[in-house]
Amino acid sequence: MFIVLEGIDGAGKSTQAKLLAEWFENRGYDVVLTKEPTDTPFGKLIRRLVLTGGKEGIIDGGAKISHEAEALLFAADRAEHVDKLIKPSLEAGKVVISDRYFYSSLAYQWARGGLDLEWLIDLNRFAVKPDIVFLLDLPVKESMNRIRSRKVKSEFDKIFELQRRVRENYLKLAEMFPEMKIINAMDDVKTVHNQIIAIIETLLGEK
Repeated sequence: MFIVLEGIDGAGKSTQAKLLAEWFENRGYDVVLTKEPTDTPFGKLIRRLVLTGGKEGIIDGGAKISHEAEALLFAADRAEHVDKLIKPSLEAGKVVISDRYFYSSLAYQWARGGLDLEWLIDLNRFAVKPDIVFLLDLPVKESMNRIRSRKVKSEFDKIFELQRRVRENYLKLAEMFPEMKIINAMDDVKTVHNQIIAIIETLLGEK
C-alpha cells in the first residue's frame, strides 16, 4: 500500500506519517517512511534553495531560477524517489508512507508560478499513483501560528498569501483526484490519527 500525506505547512503531516507508520509496524507490516524533497542530491539541492533563504533562496530572489526550472527540479527529485525507493518497496510488499508527493508540486507551483496545471500534471505522469492521499486541511491563520515556533522556516513558510493560495489549490485538487481524502487538521492529533486509521482499515478490508 502506498499512502501520502499532504497539506499546507503546519498541518501535522510529519506527525501523522510517523503515527501511521507505527500503527502498521505494530501489526507486523514492513513500512518505509519517506518524504519529499528527498535526501537524494536533487532533494538536497531543493532543500538548500528553499530552506536557506538569503542569496540562495528561491522566493527571496537570490537564486532567480525560473518557475519552470523549479518544477523540473522537483520532478527530477521525484523521479529518483519513485525509481530508487517507492517502486522497489511496493514490489517487495512493503507499506510506503510519504510526507508530501507530487500533489505538493501541483499545489505550490500552481500557486507560485502561475504554471499551467495540465503541464505540471503531465510532468509528473511517471509518478506511481498512491492508494490513498490524506489532505490535512488547516486554516492559514492556524498554519502561521504553528510554524511561527519552528527554528528553521522554509521560504514557503514566510508568505501568508502563498499559503492561502496553496490551500485553495489543494481543495481544488481534492475534487480532481478521487484518491484524496480531506481530514480536518484542526482536530487534535489523536482524533486526526483515528480518522486516518478508520479509512485505512476500510481500504485494507477491500484489499
